[in-house]
Formats: sequence, structure tokens, C-alpha cells
Amino acid sequence: MIMMAQTVLTCTTKLTVPNFGEFYKQQYNLIVMSWKNFEKDNLPSSIELFPVIFDYLEKHHKILDIGCGFGKTCLNLYKKGYKNICGIDINKKGILYARKMMPNGNFKAADASNIPFDDSEFDFLITQAFWTTVVESKRKKIMKEISRVIKKGGFLYTAQFGQTWEDPLYKKRYEEGLEKGYDKGTFESTVNGEIRYTAHHYTKEEIEKLLEEADLKKIYYSKEIFTTQSGNKVNGYVIIAKK
Repeated sequence: MIMMAQTVLTCTTKLTVPNFGEFYKQQYNLIVMSWKNFEKDNLPSSIELFPVIFDYLEKHHKILDIGCGFGKTCLNLYKKGYKNICGIDINKKGILYARKMMPNGNFKAADASNIPFDDSEFDFLITQAFWTTVVESKRKKIMKEISRVIKKGGFLYTAQFGQTWEDPLYKKRYEEGLEKGYDKGTFESTVNGEIRYTAHHYTKEEIEKLLEEADLKKIYYSKEIFTTQSGNKVNGYVIIAKK
């Protein structure tokens, strides 16, 4: 039997769109609606946890995985002996599947800009390839929400896709994104000409600025090469920050 936190939590699955202009409303809706409709076993997820996380993550920590998808990371951590794990994702199908895999797990269908947990509730937060689908206007708010629910002295582990201008494929995608009015490093992910969602690849400086504005101090950094779900090689960053 999987034993999880006993705290009774209340959250809403109603998603609200902030008033930040028609263009960004459209992009927000595109991401939310497409991400919500991915099937549970086809959620874009290709990055595994890097071993450095276990230098900071302790068995007694209360953990929150933001953008948990169908719960793969949560389940892997549980198998390693971490019992107090929660997860949120905007994709209800993914959350339903996560609950089937971990029946006593604490999984919520929720928007990361309104995390349904109390202040300073968690020792350790994980954002695994999560930020790539966050539109520019919401990044600062979400990072501040993350900071809000982390205890003083707690940690954030993040592994995120980085801009890869040296690759002709991504250079073309970034340039097409700029032509369509997206911010630098943002492009449309399509299948058979149909837009699935917009993706953003970060610079190291972008991530560091988000952390700093949310009062999170970077204590570990490494540049890596990630493999995307479609098999492409892309720059990536693994960062651990402390509150």
C-alpha cells in the first residue's frame, strides 16, 4: 500500500485566463487545450531525473512534481523509497492515469499559476521539462507560486530545454516563431501540419532571472544534451535552487 501525505487538500480544476492581451490569450488557450487533450500514454516527456537530485533530496522530504504528466517521475521516486509525493498537471487524462498507477497518491488536475497547496508546504519541488510550455506572460507568476509553496531552506530541481541555435532544425523553428510574433526561442510544435502546442527553449539567463525574481538562489548548474520525444538532440539545463 502506498502511503502518502494525510493532509486534506482542496483545489479547483477551473482554469482562468489572465487579461494579458488577445495574442497571449490565444497562446495560453492553445497550450492549455492541446495539453489537456494529450492521451495519458502520449504526453511529451523524455527527460529522466539526473543523479545530482539525490544529493539534495531526502527520504523525509515532502515532494511536489509540477507538470507530473501521468506520474512517471513520482512513481520512480516512490520505488526509490520516497513516500511523501504529490503531483499536479493540467492534463486530466494524465492525472487519472497517475492515480491508477499510485492509488493512494496525491494528484491534482491544476494550473501551476494557482498551485492548490498551502504556503511553505513542500521541502522539494520538481519541474521536469515543464517550463517549455509556459507562455512568457505567465512564467514569473508561476515561479513565484513555486517559491510560495517551498519551505524556507527547501529546494527546486528543474531540468529544461535550452535554445539550440547551432542546429539548423531549431534555428529554422525559432526564426519562424519570431516571424509569427513569438518571443525568441518559442516555436510551434506540429504534427501533420496541426499545431499541438507552442514550446519555448530557454537561455540560462532567462532561467536565472526567473529564479532571482522569486527569491530562489541557484546552488547547482550543469549544461546537458537532452533527447526530445521525437529523438532530436537539444541543449538543456539542470538547475537546483534553494529558498
